[in-house]
Amino acid sequence: MPVKVTNLDEIQKSLKRLRAYTINLKPTLKAVGEMVRTSIDESFESEKSPFGKRWKPISATTAFNYAGGKRKSYYKNGKSQKKGFLQKYGIHGDKKLLYESGNLRTSWGVKADNKSVVVESYAKGGKQNFPYGLTHQFGSKGIPPRPFLPIDSSGNLEPNLKRDILEMIENDINKKATDMAVKTFIKSIKNLT
Repeated sequence: MPVKVTNLDEIQKSLKRLRAYTINLKPTLKAVGEMVRTSIDESFESEKSPFGKRWKPISATTAFNYAGGKRKSYYKNGKSQKKGFLQKYGIHGDKKLLYESGNLRTSWGVKADNKSVVVESYAKGGKQNFPYGLTHQFGSKGIPPRPFLPIDSSGNLEPNLKRDILEMIENDINKKATDMAVKTFIKSIKNLT
């Protein structure tokens, strides 16, 4: 199920300006996709949305399931293990959120051609494939949202990422324009001699 990103008018205008200097937009679009993929990875690492909101911790039920059930999580050889359990699964525990197998975090790829870029997940969620990722992005009954895609609920790109993408495209435009001016200058000098 694709997630549509909207409000990209400024980026599209910049790409049209860049096209005036080169017919090959693939390297630029690939770089844009890598910026989005990096943003996704940073969300998993920091356990925050790309907009800076900290993810909610896992529920007690989920923590107990990770530990093999409530009884196993608290007792080992008849002794209470509450401290160790909380260190691992508590609010500041070692257990990373949304990282049971690492499949959702590490499965992002970028495909770019001369006209478009797609950042997609190759995560395997059984028969469902990526819908479980969307469950975490937007939440569902009993599961709080833990957004990792750099878009808001309206499909708008995270503002800092959007600014960085525009800056990168503008740098490409300036480089291509400079390269073109230098080539034109060299050609005109050769024509004089």
